[in-house]
Amino acid sequence: MRRFEYFLFENFDADKESNNPYNPRNFLGNETDTLLTEVAQLPVNTCSYNESCEKYGTHLVRKLIDGGVLRPSGTALAYDCPIFLREDAAVLHTEIASKVSALVDLLQDSMTEIRECCVKIENGFSVELNLYHVLCGMVFDGYFFDYLSGMGAVATSRLHPSGLDYLSVIYENCEELQSFSDGLLCSYNRFVNAKCSLQSFGDAQGNRFDFYRFFRLMEQGTLTGKFKDAAELVADLGGANKDFLLSEVVSLTETGHCDPATMDLLELFGYAQNGAICVPVYTLKHKKYIAEIEGIVEKCLGNAMTDKLLELAGSIDITAVKHGVNRMEIANELYHIVFGSINEELVTRGIVDVPQYIHGEGRYFKSIEIYS
Repeated sequence: MRRFEYFLFENFDADKESNNPYNPRNFLGNETDTLLTEVAQLPVNTCSYNESCEKYGTHLVRKLIDGGVLRPSGTALAYDCPIFLREDAAVLHTEIASKVSALVDLLQDSMTEIRECCVKIENGFSVELNLYHVLCGMVFDGYFFDYLSGMGAVATSRLHPSGLDYLSVIYENCEELQSFSDGLLCSYNRFVNAKCSLQSFGDAQGNRFDFYRFFRLMEQGTLTGKFKDAAELVADLGGANKDFLLSEVVSLTETGHCDPATMDLLELFGYAQNGAICVPVYTLKHKKYIAEIEGIVEKCLGNAMTDKLLELAGSIDITAVKHGVNRMEIANELYHIVFGSINEELVTRGIVDVPQYIHGEGRYFKSIEIYS
């Protein structure tokens, strides 16, 4: 049997929906691996809907259909979200590699202008570290992504019968695909509300020791090591009140002071040291410079990225295309592979800082954003 890794682009509050049985985090996993394996190993449109219901249970099959993972195709089942199998790996490596170098060359032609904007973000950290957070993270996994959505190149939303809005992406858990599924710098973890975000940006090679991962593991009841220490501090606060924690972070950025228990948590998770914030902070005064950088990226890469994504999503010889998965949803994940590969090249060329690998956590840097 094949094993799979499940990734979600959530447009819902993960904390509020943590116990919702229709939250895909509560039904995607080992139980669904068997049925997805059967669909993978049969020719397209030959996995019988009725036989699958008999074998795996109508409840599970319907949950995967309602969750946008599978869809009825005549009397058969087909994949209904971007899924990448071992046999897709060679094509992905060839097609993506041929695009990334040219895109980075285009970007490098504008790096002097981008650096001049980034220098204006005066927060006590180097241009290279700020470029890592701003260019690799905020622009490529935020503003530029929104631009591509507006151009009709990628999907960013899918409303399900449950009322939850999210996109699902599935990778077979195999060495051939690991560099795409876990190994690229294209992943945000955000503990966020309307005012503030405690975040990290990096790859997915483990469980980062940050607030977002802590609360997801606490929901699952799988806290170990340092995460258990964090649970004790949260208990001292009287429970996990996100808005209180983040309001105290805002207070710390504005006044230099916050609730002592919150400071203990921030120091444990590495956002503060010796009573002061020790990671880059991005506030409203930096927003105009970040927007200028995004405008430069849009100008030099916008048309080229749009064309390449639509071309790939419609013609690349991979499983998701063969199953007729929504082209813009495929393009969404292909974009993450492309910009993650671009970020790796920016690190290799010394344009942005190099995130240190931490065993069991992967490569990442932390930062704080203030939104109001």
